[in-house]
Amino acid sequence: ARINRAVSTMNSGPARKPANRQQREEIMRAIFIDFDGVLHPAGGPAGSCLPFEWLSDLAVILSTHPAIRIVVHSSWHLTYPHEEIREFLSALSAHEIDIVGPGEKLQAITAYRSAHPEIERGLVIDDEPSEFPAGFPLQVVACDPATGISCQHVKSQVTAWLDHTNTHPSGC
Repeated sequence: ARINRAVSTMNSGPARKPANRQQREEIMRAIFIDFDGVLHPAGGPAGSCLPFEWLSDLAVILSTHPAIRIVVHSSWHLTYPHEEIREFLSALSAHEIDIVGPGEKLQAITAYRSAHPEIERGLVIDDEPSEFPAGFPLQVVACDPATGISCQHVKSQVTAWLDHTNTHPSGC
């Protein structure tokens, strides 16, 4: 059943949209997430760590912020179809979930933001902050690859970003 997982994800379907029109219009912020080192400890082949150990930590943080779009920038999007990635994130079903296009993280996130000008603020959660140069327009929250989003310091940074009410277009 896991033969042909290396499929092109360019035409694997639209993002899951919130049913409520008002909620769709309010989406102006997005969190770009990696999987390895963020939702589970880094290491091992893609898919060997399901279900994600720390997905519930992210779900709790986001529970009072339903208008946040979740955008996956994990390399898993190169191996798994978009609908399967959304299933992996089923605990976040109250949120719109989308996936970046092909390319390295930096280029894929930049292209996604260009294609989605409605996103005025963004946050990147990743265990490899060196992939994002100084001057990158989004705040980057760095995770220890062994503790990911389960770390209290990371949770605090994400919560502070979520609670920040100034919608500055630069992502700051």
